[in-house]
Amino acid sequence: MSDPNLTPETLKQRYPQDVVAKSKTFVTRGVGKEAALSFLETPEGERYLDLLHEASPNTPLPELQERAINQITSGRELPRMEMLDEPLVKIVPKGQTPSPYSPFWAKPADLDAAIQEGRNLSQHFALPVGSESPQYDVYRITPKAPTEVFVNTVAPTSELDGQVSKPGGARQYLTPNRQLYEPHEFVKAVDNRLHLPVKGHGIRPAVKAAGVLGTAYGAYDAKHQVDTAIDTARSNREQWVRGGEESANQAVKTAVTGTAATVGAIPGAAAGTLTSPVTGPVGPVVGGLATGGAAAYGAEKLYEDSRLQQWSKTLGREVGQIGYDHVSKEGRLLRQVNGLKEDLQHTTDPAERARLQTCLDTTSAAFGQEAERNGRYFEGRTGIDQGWEAMHARFPKVDKDDVNDALARHIDAGKQPLDAVRGAYSDAVNERYPRALPHEPLENYRALSNAQLAEKHRQYVGEVAQDRRAVEALAANKDSHNNIDQGWPKALAQQRQAGRVQDGLNELWRDTGHLGAIREAYKERGLPPPELPAELKPRDPQAAPTRSGQTTLTPEQQRHHALAREQLTPGLRARGLDDERIDRVSAAAVSHAQAHAQRGEVRAFHLSKDGERIAMVQAGAPVSEFSVRDAQAQPADRHLAQAHQTAHAQTQDTARTTEALAAPTHAAPERAMA
Repeated sequence: MSDPNLTPETLKQRYPQDVVAKSKTFVTRGVGKEAALSFLETPEGERYLDLLHEASPNTPLPELQERAINQITSGRELPRMEMLDEPLVKIVPKGQTPSPYSPFWAKPADLDAAIQEGRNLSQHFALPVGSESPQYDVYRITPKAPTEVFVNTVAPTSELDGQVSKPGGARQYLTPNRQLYEPHEFVKAVDNRLHLPVKGHGIRPAVKAAGVLGTAYGAYDAKHQVDTAIDTARSNREQWVRGGEESANQAVKTAVTGTAATVGAIPGAAAGTLTSPVTGPVGPVVGGLATGGAAAYGAEKLYEDSRLQQWSKTLGREVGQIGYDHVSKEGRLLRQVNGLKEDLQHTTDPAERARLQTCLDTTSAAFGQEAERNGRYFEGRTGIDQGWEAMHARFPKVDKDDVNDALARHIDAGKQPLDAVRGAYSDAVNERYPRALPHEPLENYRALSNAQLAEKHRQYVGEVAQDRRAVEALAANKDSHNNIDQGWPKALAQQRQAGRVQDGLNELWRDTGHLGAIREAYKERGLPPPELPAELKPRDPQAAPTRSGQTTLTPEQQRHHALAREQLTPGLRARGLDDERIDRVSAAAVSHAQAHAQRGEVRAFHLSKDGERIAMVQAGAPVSEFSVRDAQAQPADRHLAQAHQTAHAQTQDTARTTEALAAPTHAAPERAMA
């Protein structure tokens, strides 16, 4: 195979053809078999086996378990179960079709993002060597009805006795029962890799910032504003160049120190890989590493003092400048502006000058719009960097690249940097911690007229009121198995009902974010927001509201209370607890769930075999516990009041974070010529 992004044919030819074709040496480096077996004993794991059994009812249980383990260990972490009602996609070598049983799929948006980022798809999805191809066909499957999928991250793999390794890293969706989906259908063909002139993980956000995703906003008067736009472009160019420089520096540094940490010493053959096409062999570094057997610390020190470090930074500078000039839309437009201005200086024909001036005006306007957009983007990146440490401490599962991707979307919507930063954090955090931050809509309500704003306000007041009523009605349905989900197994009915409640809460969260943004726009204009209906007016946050002497629960808390009573009552009653004591335990479950609200959706409560402890299962989080004896120590109302106080404190904490993100704590990017 001549494609440099795929396994060389010379390596594959060392193995029998069936070894390569059937992936006989393929090994995944994901979760261990013991962890997978433990997962199969959880409610989600039991559902995984149920789906495999439904797909193949005549297969013996041990074989189904082995099949499940093979699929689960393909991920870096244990999968989390989600309800899905949208298509999934899969890549197969050009000219082939997916197996009717393959459980490994992805979301279309994730595949498209990998393509746009120039990722090597074979590496990103950790495909076996036998499935490598310069081009892939993309196929799609669509669920016949909302159904469960299991989500994790593709684990690293090795093959051909360790000579081929792939990092994985894609998000994959496991579908144990393909009979729940429509037959696969062809979507499109894609290359294994989009060949971008600028390579490197650290440069990827800068590629987007410099105009790959840029769109036009507003209109610049080219004759008077081009100089200002060029000043902004100089700052953008500096950001681009610095990003390219540091990315190259870190990439080479990681390669050097990472290898040293792994093997303890760099063999003499490493000299060939540390040879610069510009400066020649890097003798001091190679000699120091090869003879000293330096570990990571020593390797890093040698690297910092070496010509290799200077070369990598110089290379990064050159890559960054080339990227700005030739990859970015802004850089290309600037070159066109400068070329047209030069042509005007050397042209005397009136008709030709008029034509050139028209072209210059049009190009200058487009350039000004792009430069202004990128200026806002880089200012937003500064805001993200300043808030990242605190946000990452609160939400450790959030990836900074996801925040930067979301920032680009909000910038492209015309938002100012601080608003875009809040929106980016809200979007990225919600992916990992649903509804942990207030929703920041993509729409730029500041750009609407007063009449348009009033219309939007009326729309979302109605939406929020309807959402609240819908969620309360769903939460009040204690046993959907007897009404909405008649005919479904009880366990699946519970999961479907929980999914409906979560969907309702998500819709309420989104619409509340829209309404809040609209009312904020009113306040910024010095206008009083329209009166809210009584059911939407904020309650007194200082005291827990009561109804008939009991604390009023939020829809989410109502769901937790109903789930705890349903799942714990039989076991607690069998151990002699009366209704009052069972109420105390159920209320304690609500308080415990609220205290751990940021760790994901509550899936189940389980009573230990000795009846002493309650375990709470959440999406994507370790099991947490509380004591039945401790739950008996105070009345149910006290537990529920504590849950209310915890929710209030969490709301205040979120508000403080939002205010901190909104504070103008950083200056605009420095306007320096690159």
